[in-house]
Amino acid sequence: MMNLLPIVGDHWVHILVPIGFVFECSLDRKNDEKLTAFWNKNLSHKRELRPNEEVTWK
Repeated sequence: MMNLLPIVGDHWVHILVPIGFVFECSLDRKNDEKLTAFWNKNLSHKRELRPNEEVTWK
């Protein structure tokens, strides 16, 4: 069985960059949901939704 520590030490960039990208994408999606909820509740942005329109901001 190979020791994984030297492999991880040599290729940490190839491991951490994709993990960071997925983590940031999930945070961005969560932030978009919060902002959409704010826009939908805010009276200054309130308007009638068109048919088949789910949210007012994307």
